[in-house]
Amino acid sequence: MQREPTSADGLYLLGEVLMRRDQPKESLRVFTEAAAERRPTGEELRMVGLDYVLLQDYADAIRWLKQATDLSPDDADTWYSLGRAQYSKGDYGGAETSFRRVLTLDSRSVKAENNLGLTLASHNQLEKAMEAYRKAEALQQGSASQSEQPLLNLGLLLLDRNQPQEAAEKLARAAAIAPSCAQCQEALGEALLALNRLPEAEAALEKAVALEPKNPRFHFVLGRAYKQSGEVEKSRIELQRSAELYGSHSTPAQ
Repeated sequence: MQREPTSADGLYLLGEVLMRRDQPKESLRVFTEAAAERRPTGEELRMVGLDYVLLQDYADAIRWLKQATDLSPDDADTWYSLGRAQYSKGDYGGAETSFRRVLTLDSRSVKAENNLGLTLASHNQLEKAMEAYRKAEALQQGSASQSEQPLLNLGLLLLDRNQPQEAAEKLARAAAIAPSCAQCQEALGEALLALNRLPEAEAALEKAVALEPKNPRFHFVLGRAYKQSGEVEKSRIELQRSAELYGSHSTPAQ
């Protein structure tokens, strides 16, 4: 027999709506009312955990999300949410375990593979992180809906390892997937700058600044690019703007 909806069902639904509207305090109040009428499901507890994530109370988020995984041990989304909360709190060991659990349940999860890479990189397992990013990249090949994040993270890691040529290739693809991603444009500009491809670097960095005009680092890197190409006045303006945004009267050390 199909279960009739109860007032608790409506309250849990309202709590989820409020959470998705970024109203976590109101959402938690409604979830508390709902829990007085019936025990929550694993998915409903996941929503409670996500409210605490929105409040940046990661300890409570993890507590509720762990309870959600107890109720729904085979739900990949619940393990993913737990992994993200653990990562945000700096519990990289816990996050790695959670993301690996997601991949056991859904071996083609691009976001879990990408976040596994972030977690591994956070405790300096860079080769394994690169492997995870490359796997995430491969998993989404041919997909109509791709994420720029694995390519961005892989490109940044390659840039840190002084491999600007491959970094530029990955970051150009990331920027093509997400043209409004300012970080993609800035990182691409840095890779092109390292390759001395100055006009292309300037174009990418100008896009980054246009997307996030109050980001002091973007102005600083654009100023460096102008300086490298001999555009002294443009460089001075950007470096001055960077200093103003940093709240300083001097430019950051190069």
